[in-house]
Amino acid sequence: MENIAGNNNNSTLRKRVEQGAVLQAGQMLGHAFSLEGIVVEGNRIGRTLGYPTANLGTQPDEQLIPAQGVYVALVKAAGQWLEGMVNIGIRPTLDLHHVTIEAHIFDFDGDLYGQKISIHFLKRIRDEMRFPSLGDLKDQLRKDRAASLKILGELAFRPEPHQDKVLIKKISSDS
Repeated sequence: MENIAGNNNNSTLRKRVEQGAVLQAGQMLGHAFSLEGIVVEGNRIGRTLGYPTANLGTQPDEQLIPAQGVYVALVKAAGQWLEGMVNIGIRPTLDLHHVTIEAHIFDFDGDLYGQKISIHFLKRIRDEMRFPSLGDLKDQLRKDRAASLKILGELAFRPEPHQDKVLIKKISSDS
């Protein structure tokens, strides 16, 4: 969980996160913007689509949450770094109305319920949107996965297992 106070640099940083510009926020911080929490039960709809998710139990009023949308991320769980994509939003295709943070971890088949994980946001892929059907949503998830894997390859952030942060080259907030 990031602690972002109220000075000018931090207000710029807060604004970038709130707008979904997590790569730029990470460049300001020198490490990827991250959230942490306990994995909680969800509706298990992702599992039925072939995209199971780890739903992060957070208190949005206690943490700075990036803008709603889909992100490429690295997830630290059980002492290892895992690649994935994250949705932050209300899941409009499912007619749900409360904001969730759910990570689909690529090529992972374990059980994370009740475990503490951290999600390290690397780049925003797209806005959250409503799809005409679950089939259309599944098609988009396939595209999001492909885009995420491509971005992960391009960014090439590979933290060591002992590291708790994804280091990113630091730039000034004026950039």
